Amino acid sequence: MNLFARDYTDRATDSLSLFGLTEIPTAWFQSANSTFIILLSPFFAAMWIKLGQRMVSPAYGIKCAIGLIIMASVFIAMYYAAQIAASGMKAAAFWLILTYFLHTCGELIISPIALSAVSKLSPKRYLGQMMGVFVLTYSIGNIIAGIFAGNFDPENVSEMPGLYMQIVMFSVAIGAVVLLLSLFSKNWETEVQQANAQND
Repeated sequence: MNLFARDYTDRATDSLSLFGLTEIPTAWFQSANSTFIILLSPFFAAMWIKLGQRMVSPAYGIKCAIGLIIMASVFIAMYYAAQIAASGMKAAAFWLILTYFLHTCGELIISPIALSAVSKLSPKRYLGQMMGVFVLTYSIGNIIAGIFAGNFDPENVSEMPGLYMQIVMFSVAIGAVVLLLSLFSKNWETEVQQANAQND
């Protein structure tokens, strides 16, 4: 994403001329995710509270699968941006901002829900270890992302749309598997939470 912002995004702008800038610095795009997290977190927190008040409480797996599928599908936007880049033009900054925005929406569904699931469903004596395993999954994700990114040849820009579509298909497939498994885990989640509550 950072390389796409640097090499294939039209960052020229007149709106920053007051600051002596003629284009958006590449590093600024990295702050989009953090900015959206700060802005959107209250809305997502309110959404879960409202759903809870209405007794709508999907299984943890269903929530995570929805978030994962959202995060995967947003790369369709990058697929179209990559097609623009492959044609020899530079993509509008809008595509990156849209991707970061929708990616943040999926992240705000997955991250707090997954942390809650680990804390509530793990055996109490292994809670610390399971939290560590959960954090370890971020490293595994970074390795997989590096494998996908490492397949890109800067001399062959035409293959970039296909790489983004691979990310979409791979991640949606994982989300579908999680969704399928979650259909059978709802009762188990309830039983575990009840058992842990009795042990407290």
